[in-house]
Amino acid sequence: MRRRLAVILMVDMVDYTAAMEVDQAGTIGLIQDLRDRWLEPEAVNRGGDVLKRMGDGWIIGFASVADAVETAQAVQISLVGHEKIRLRIAAHLGEIFEDEADIYGTGINIAARLQTEAPPGGVMISEDLRRQLDEQHAEGFSDAGTFTLKNVAKPVSGFQWRPMIASSSVSDEVPIIAVEKVTTAPETGETLEAGADLQEQLLHNLSRRTGVRVLSADTAGNTEATYALRCRLRCRDAQSRIMSSLVRLSDGQVTWSRVFEGDADHLFELTDRTAEQLSDALRLQINAFDGDRLANVPDDQLSSSELRTRAAMLFYRATVADYRRAVGLLDRALSLDPENASGLSMWCEGQLFILESCYRNADPELRAKILARSDKAVQLSPRSDYSWYVRAHVRARLDGAIEGARKDVERLIQLNPGYALGIEARGYVEFFAGSWDAACEALTDVVARSDDDPFLAFRLYPLAVAHMLAGRSAAALTVITEATERRPSCQHYWLVKAWILREMGKDAEAIRASEGAEMASERADVLAQNLHLPREIGEKIGLPKGPIEA
Repeated sequence: MRRRLAVILMVDMVDYTAAMEVDQAGTIGLIQDLRDRWLEPEAVNRGGDVLKRMGDGWIIGFASVADAVETAQAVQISLVGHEKIRLRIAAHLGEIFEDEADIYGTGINIAARLQTEAPPGGVMISEDLRRQLDEQHAEGFSDAGTFTLKNVAKPVSGFQWRPMIASSSVSDEVPIIAVEKVTTAPETGETLEAGADLQEQLLHNLSRRTGVRVLSADTAGNTEATYALRCRLRCRDAQSRIMSSLVRLSDGQVTWSRVFEGDADHLFELTDRTAEQLSDALRLQINAFDGDRLANVPDDQLSSSELRTRAAMLFYRATVADYRRAVGLLDRALSLDPENASGLSMWCEGQLFILESCYRNADPELRAKILARSDKAVQLSPRSDYSWYVRAHVRARLDGAIEGARKDVERLIQLNPGYALGIEARGYVEFFAGSWDAACEALTDVVARSDDDPFLAFRLYPLAVAHMLAGRSAAALTVITEATERRPSCQHYWLVKAWILREMGKDAEAIRASEGAEMASERADVLAQNLHLPREIGEKIGLPKGPIEA
C-alpha cells in the first residue's frame, strides 16, 4: 500500500439528489459539464490528481497547498451566478493511503466531514492547512469556529472563504471571547483558588459552544479577541459577590453584565453556580453574535452550521411565523448535513413547538418523523444535552411516554447539571405527569435563572398553573401576573389569571383579567403552548379545545 502527504480537496454538488429526482438526464449533463469545463481542467492545470469520482463528488489530491486553494477559489468564482450548479469545497492536509482498489486515511475522513460544514459556493479549510498558507493565500479566509465532526476524535477548527464575502464589507469572522483571569478582593489563597476555578470552568463550558472561539487571557486587552469576559470576586464579612461583564474590546463598551451573590464560607458553591448560569446566559449572547455576523448573506449561501445559527436566532423571536421559517432553514441545513444531531434536534423542536402552539395534532407521517429524528439525534450525539432536552419534550408531549421522558431528563442533568433547559424539561415533564409539586420545584429553579432569557414567560405559564393545581393560589397569582406584564398580548395568560382570581373569590379583579383576555390576541403563541390539562380544567380556564390560527 502506497502512502503520501497531500492536500486533499473534497468537492460536492449541493442539492444533487433533489435535482436527480426532478430531471435525471439534465442533472447528469450538469455534472459532465462541471467535470469537463470547470473543475477538472482547473485542478489538472495546477497539478491536481483526481483520486476518486463519486457521482456528484470528487476527491482531488495536490502536492502544493497554494495550488489546491487557488483551484478551489477559481472554480467557485467561475460558478458565481450559475443557475443550477453550486458546490461545497473543503480542503485538508493529511496522509493518503492508496492501493489498487481505493484510497484511505484519516485525512480523507476529516476533509469529507469538513465539507459538510462548508458554505455553498465557498471553501472551508482546516486549521492544519491554513497554517501552511502564505499571507496572500490566507487572505479572505475567516475563522469559522471549531467543529465536532462525526468519527473524528478531536474537534477541528475551520476557516472559510466565499466569493461574496471576499468582495464585500460583510464580515464572517466568528467572535472571539477572551476569558480573563478572575480578579479577587481580598487576595487570599482561597479567593485566588476560587477565581482560578471559575475561569477554568468558564473556558471549559464556553469552548463547547459553536459560533464563537474562546481563549484564556490572563491580562486585559488581548488584541486578538473581540470581547473580554471579566469577573471580579469580592468577599466582605460573611458575604461574597461575583460581578461579571462582557466588554467589547474595540470601544470598551459593556454589552452585558450580571451579579451573583453567595456565602463567603462556601466560595466554591458560588463559583460552581456562577459558571453554570453564566454559561447559559452567554449561550444566548453567542447566538446573537453569530446570528448578526452574517445577517446580509442569503440563506442559500449559508453553510449547515450557519443555517442552524440563523434558525436559533429565529427561535429566540418566539413567534410561530419565525419558527416556521426556522424549520425551513433546518430542512436546508439537513439536506447539506443529514447526520448532524443538533440540526435534527432543532428541527424536532421547531415542528413540535409549532404543533403545540397551534393546539394541533401531528399527522401520522410527521409524528413518526419527529419521533425518529429525536431518537437519531441522541444516538448520533449521546453527550449533547440539547438533544436529550428535545427528546424529553417529544416523548412527553407527542408520545405520552412520561417515564421515557424522565429518563431523558435524568441523562441530560447528568451531562450538564446546571443546564437551564434541562431543569425546564424536568418541570414540563413533571407537569405533564400531574406531579404539581415536582413541576413547581423545577420551574421555580429555572425561572430564577431566566432573567435575560426570552423564554422566561414559557416557564412562568406552567408554573402558575402548577401552583394553582397544587393549592397555592397566591403564588399562582404572583407568577401569572409577571407573565401578563412581560407578554400582555398573550390571551392564554390572561385567561389563566382570570381563572385564578375567580377561584380566589376576587370577582371584580377576575372580570378585569377577562377583559384583558378579550383585548389580547387570539392567535397561537409559542410561549403559551398546549399544557395538555385535564379537560375539565381546560374548559374552566377557557383554553382552546382545538386548532387555533398562527
